[in-house]
Amino acid sequence: MASKNYVFFYDINIDDPERVAAVKNANKRIASRPSREHVLWTLDKVAELIREEDPDVVLLQEVNGGDDSRTHYIDHTLELLNRLPGKLFPCRSEAPYWKAEFVFHPEVLGPVNMQLVTLSKYRIEKSVRHQLPRKANNFLVAPFDFQRALLESHIATDRDQSIALINTHYEAWAAGTGIMEKQVARTEALLQSLDSANIPWVLGGDLNLLPPDDNRQRQRILAARTGYYDENPQIKPLYDKYRGIPSLQHLTSGDPRAWYTHFPNDPTATGPDRTIDYHFYSQQWSLDDAYIVQEKALHISDHLPVIGVYSLPRATP
Repeated sequence: MASKNYVFFYDINIDDPERVAAVKNANKRIASRPSREHVLWTLDKVAELIREEDPDVVLLQEVNGGDDSRTHYIDHTLELLNRLPGKLFPCRSEAPYWKAEFVFHPEVLGPVNMQLVTLSKYRIEKSVRHQLPRKANNFLVAPFDFQRALLESHIATDRDQSIALINTHYEAWAAGTGIMEKQVARTEALLQSLDSANIPWVLGGDLNLLPPDDNRQRQRILAARTGYYDENPQIKPLYDKYRGIPSLQHLTSGDPRAWYTHFPNDPTATGPDRTIDYHFYSQQWSLDDAYIVQEKALHISDHLPVIGVYSLPRATP
């Protein structure tokens, strides 16, 4: 909810004069935090988009709590729900993945509380936070750094079966660290346990990984100097075992641009240029529709909504 109206200090290499000049040429500035006005405006626009799409379930990442100094102590979840029709999402689950009473980074200098949030029209029976492997850090930094997680929520159905929703946001700026393979492996272990229990599941979120598309996106991004990714796509094991949105067929087609999910704040990027947000889903589901909300979301966030419409076959009488 920090808005698309900024180039934040982590969006570009601030030691690169060419990038800094590009920010000025775009009539923007490098910021450490958004204004209160822009946070509230973004909440308005996110709520408007949710009302229009009217999903049964929403998986959100980077949602700040009311004790996060970077967005003026605004509780994003409550503010979002207040902008939606009453009782549209009566159930929710939340899990923090960056929480500290004070972060000493010069661009923060205050408390942080960033969460995964799952909103549901249906009753959530239980939720579990699974800790993902963490990047190696010294003992001074580790308590104040991200603790990425999987938020597993089970919703009730009208049959003797629950459905699992897994919400996540993988590590960022992790090329060359080896952490992405570990986070994918931890996710695989959870999905395999759900498969063993015959529980239908959908995984969704910002995985910060490019697809296994023969490095097409990676080569273009490296040439433009708008990001750094490892040559071997760590997300491949998920595509090898499960079906995904976007599908590999769409991502390796002649024109995969309709399936790009990220529009960097770097002003040299003029539109969405990569896919790093995904759904994966278990074999029990039939996929009725899938798409990325692009045009009407470009001004709201640097990440674009991934939509999946799923159905389960009717139970045998």
